[in-house]
Amino acid sequence: MKDQKLIRAIERLIDAGCNYRIDELKEIYAPDLVIHILQEDSSLMTFDYEKNLDFFRSLRDSDAPPLDSTAHFNLAEVQNDIGFVVVTRTMNLGAGPKKIVFNLMLREGTEGWQVFREQAVIAGEA
Repeated sequence: MKDQKLIRAIERLIDAGCNYRIDELKEIYAPDLVIHILQEDSSLMTFDYEKNLDFFRSLRDSDAPPLDSTAHFNLAEVQNDIGFVVVTRTMNLGAGPKKIVFNLMLREGTEGWQVFREQAVIAGEA
């Protein structure tokens, strides 16, 4: 059974990210955030908290249209106080629509669930 609190936390993250609401992203992402993105050519990109927020700021500041927020939740479970979510999305970040599989790790704090690790695999053309 999928944990609905985790799903709601990631739905909030997706909505805030797709609409470039930086203040919300600051709350949802933990300050020790690390994101690894495996590209189609097998290269690895890594972002920290500030680089990630800068990415969303650049989209907002360039008046980019909102991103598609459609998501399929493959997994959402809590194990030993850590939340694990696997979500599949189709996104166009400038190189055409791509299928991307996200694996997120969350900790629950006083303000709710926060993402502290994110791994994404760009699986190819959507």
